[in-house]
This record gives sequence, C-alpha cells and structure tokens, in this order.
Amino acid sequence: MRKIYRYENLSYTGNKEEEIIFKIKFISDGNIGHTVINIPGDDDKEIANSGKSNLGKIDDLKKEKTISVSDIANPIPEEEDIIIEYYLNDILLVRHENPKSETDRPYVILKIKFHLS
Repeated sequence: MRKIYRYENLSYTGNKEEEIIFKIKFISDGNIGHTVINIPGDDDKEIANSGKSNLGKIDDLKKEKTISVSDIANPIPEEEDIIIEYYLNDILLVRHENPKSETDRPYVILKIKFHLS
C-alpha cells in the first residue's frame, strides 16, 4: 500500500540574491525515485534518484510556497528502511525515514516557504 508523508511549514531564510540549490540524497541502499519541485513561475524542476537542482534566487522563490513531491521505491528485500535526506544549500532540511513494513513505495511531500533575512 502506498503512503504519503507530509512535511509542512518548512522554511529557509537568506538574502534576496542567494541562489537555492535543492538536493535529495538517498541514504538506504536500493532507493529509486523521481522528484518534482513546483516553484513559482513556469520553470518547475525534476530530479531522478539522488541529485540536485538550482531552484533560482530567494527573491523569486519567496512569492509563494515551493512544493516538492518525491515518488520513491525500494525493491531490495534485505533493506528494512527507506531513508532520504533533503538539503537546501547543503543545509539539512528534512531527514525522512520509514520502515518498509509501513510502505516500500512512499510519496514524500515538502512544503517550503522562503523568507528574506
């Protein structure tokens, strides 16, 4: 059974010219997945498996929430947990962990609000 994990009310503060690099890192062996990042405007981003993407400047991102949706799978039977880390500019934003006994195909949703310092 699929399960959705939501992380809401996340935030990041920086100066208006700061470029934001969004990174997803698969910690447990065997994770595969696809992440779509909905940013303000028409230039949404995608990351296959682990990787990173430049989301743009905070000044452009502060207009509305940025929403990330990851569709994850772990087909390795010996792996007991799914562990994924999400970073903004190399700062850990969320560490998601779920036992595969809950689901081996989670959706992970992040809602991020950017603020000016």
